[in-house]
Amino acid sequence: MSAIRKWFILFIVALQGFLGPLSSSIYASCIDSIVLRRSLGASSTLINATISLYVFTQGIAPMMWAALSERYGRRLIYLGATSIYVGSTIGCALSQRIGVFVVMRIFQSIGASAAQAVGAGTITDLFLVHERGNAMGLFFLGPLIGPVVGPIAGGYINEYIGWTYIFWTLAGMGGFVLILMLFFLPETSALVLERCKIRRKLQERREKAVNDKRSRQQQLDTKPVVLLASTPYALAYGFMYFVISSLPHQLGYRYQLTSSQIGLSYLANGVGNAVGAVLSGKHADWLLRRKKQQQEEHGQQQQLEPEIRLSAMWMGILLLPIGELIYGWCVQAHVHAAAGLTGLFILGVGVGIVQTPSNTYLVDAYNGYSASVIGASNLLRSTFAGCTPLMAPTMLRSIGNGWSMTIFAVMSIMSGGCIYIVQMFGQRWRTLNAS
Repeated sequence: MSAIRKWFILFIVALQGFLGPLSSSIYASCIDSIVLRRSLGASSTLINATISLYVFTQGIAPMMWAALSERYGRRLIYLGATSIYVGSTIGCALSQRIGVFVVMRIFQSIGASAAQAVGAGTITDLFLVHERGNAMGLFFLGPLIGPVVGPIAGGYINEYIGWTYIFWTLAGMGGFVLILMLFFLPETSALVLERCKIRRKLQERREKAVNDKRSRQQQLDTKPVVLLASTPYALAYGFMYFVISSLPHQLGYRYQLTSSQIGLSYLANGVGNAVGAVLSGKHADWLLRRKKQQQEEHGQQQQLEPEIRLSAMWMGILLLPIGELIYGWCVQAHVHAAAGLTGLFILGVGVGIVQTPSNTYLVDAYNGYSASVIGASNLLRSTFAGCTPLMAPTMLRSIGNGWSMTIFAVMSIMSGGCIYIVQMFGQRWRTLNAS
């Protein structure tokens, strides 16, 4: 398969992966809208809770999609999930009661979540190990910039044509992705492709192997390596959602910004996320190539340890608390909005840097279970991201933005210990588990 075709397939899958995070918070900047509250017959607190519910569902559903994709292939899962997304998004636009809206949001999250896990399997199918860092960095831009691009678009759509058109726009985007998948997305799973060519006896053996894989997938989220390697990114992603959910109130209350201006403020975090994700992916690949070159110079033929990638995360661990402290205390002290947004940009860079090496390491470390292991990691990430918006109102009322972000900064620094432990003992634990 040509390089152009591989990247085009990744582009289509990344678009599906972008829909989920984009939809999660696209109406965050208009939660306080009187029209939205009256249309659904609900308070702003209850509407805000639907964001957490959506993110919680995004943590659970990919586990199902990952297991199904490893048995029935990637293409079928992408098509089915995207169809669910389009249908439920139309349902959100037509909702006139909060109960219906909540149900539609759950199905929207289920449909949009497929690529969050299955996309890692597609990357494993298409790219060699030394190419995956860059591919993963580009693919996982969706979870990073989607939650911050969404409120920008949602703020303008709500302000000028109404909140229902937010979901009509998303439905149109989902339909476009579905058309691309129908015509241009082939099956990439080597297991499924082989199964179509072999005799029934070999097919039964491979199906048994898949069943064993699915049972092992249920254990992935409890393995120390998976938990430790996922924790720094899960914490960072949760803290980002804390900021995303509270930013409209913080900027609106302290700086009297309109919904469209608040939406534009999310750009600081979004640009930072994109910069961090791309740079760390390239850095992780460079670390792997450098190690391979050093081995060749010394005549060594050892297999490269995936733990090498984790060194690229340390800059993110440094930037996260810096960004959190600058943002938290500048907003608390009512310093010019540009200062707080600078902190938000640094925080975004830190989240992006931590994200890409973490996910790429897990794919390399559990190469045969890439979709499942990313599904397990995604569960941890989405759990944190779903909890923090619920915590935000109480924490901000009790201790303020400055001290809230200080607590998060301390936790971000401590999460570096997880990286150190995996670098020291990750290979040994994986060897013991494989034996």
